[in-house]
Amino acid sequence: MSDQELFLNSKETMKELKISSCELMHLRQDGKIKFVKKGNAFLYDKKDIIKENNKK
Repeated sequence: MSDQELFLNSKETMKELKISSCELMHLRQDGKIKFVKKGNAFLYDKKDIIKENNKK
């Protein structure tokens, strides 16, 4: 599996969770979703995003 299959970028994550970039930043800062920083990009584990989406 490639990184693209395991991770979502910020734009994809915001679309999936239906949230703004500010809300996404707060989720990152509060430790509610795991992320990896690759260069200037934040990558989010697809499994974590699906779990967070199911909480709503």
